[in-house]
Amino acid sequence: MYMKKLNELPKGSIHPKLINGNIYYYLKYRDENGKRVDKYIRKEDLEKVKKQLRQRENINSMIKELEEDIKIAEKALKL
Repeated sequence: MYMKKLNELPKGSIHPKLINGNIYYYLKYRDENGKRVDKYIRKEDLEKVKKQLRQRENINSMIKELEEDIKIAEKALKL
């Protein structure tokens, strides 16, 4: 379930660029081929993307915690 949700959320990080005195925001990430992608984010969508990136970070940390719990449980069952 968590992996499915991760696939729906954007990955990468937000970087501002100053162009001709204006600040533009870009989502930077690597695609499946390892190529860096800079995707423009409209100002209206900036908060939405930030929220989605925080949500992705939370899900990743929950997955790591669950994997650690599984390792502990497997060790306990072997003893």
